[in-house]
Amino acid sequence: MVFLQFISKTSLISHCRRAFTTLVAGRNYYVAHKISTILNAQRTQLQLRPLWGYVAIAFNKVDNDRLNKVGPDRLCAEWLLKNGGGVGLVGMPNRVVKDYNSLPPESVKFNVQVVDASNSSVMKMGLDHFAGCRHIDTVVLHNCKHLEDGGLEGLVHLKETLKKLQVSACYNLRDSCLDVITQLPVLEQVRLFDLIYVKDLQGVATKLRKALPNCKIELGAAE
Repeated sequence: MVFLQFISKTSLISHCRRAFTTLVAGRNYYVAHKISTILNAQRTQLQLRPLWGYVAIAFNKVDNDRLNKVGPDRLCAEWLLKNGGGVGLVGMPNRVVKDYNSLPPESVKFNVQVVDASNSSVMKMGLDHFAGCRHIDTVVLHNCKHLEDGGLEGLVHLKETLKKLQVSACYNLRDSCLDVITQLPVLEQVRLFDLIYVKDLQGVATKLRKALPNCKIELGAAE
């Protein structure tokens, strides 16, 4: 644990957040390369799972300073992109943006409409980035391995706009984690599948259909 003798958990999180903010603001790929070099150099000296756990937390915690500077929609987009997800913007929802070079410059305001968090490292705390976003109508949470038990609670931030939701292959979620979906009254479509720790998916679907009679509940992938 040589590396962590010099950099505490708190300092590591702060370092990663500062470095990423620099990357976003200045398109400074040297910073990204430097981070990668530092982490790769330590592969034989520490366990990578705990280290990446700290990095994942750093990349999921809401940065209030950044929020005040750029607003909720850009911050939400940045959060998703730095965690490996993508966004569709109002006016071009069918085009999923997955890299920063495709985002409008900071001088241009935009709104997020579609969230595709497939195969991303989003966490429960990260879903608080939805707060203040008033145009998100579609969310896909597929193979989100860091989305822990209770991880869907942040969806309530979208209760006035969310119409389509997919939750699939999120292996830390259990039956009770899906109860929050009943609090999303404007939902029109929910797709649930490959949730191995949900013991009674049919029972969950029955509960959702009762709470959301105008919502189509599907237990399977789209054909």
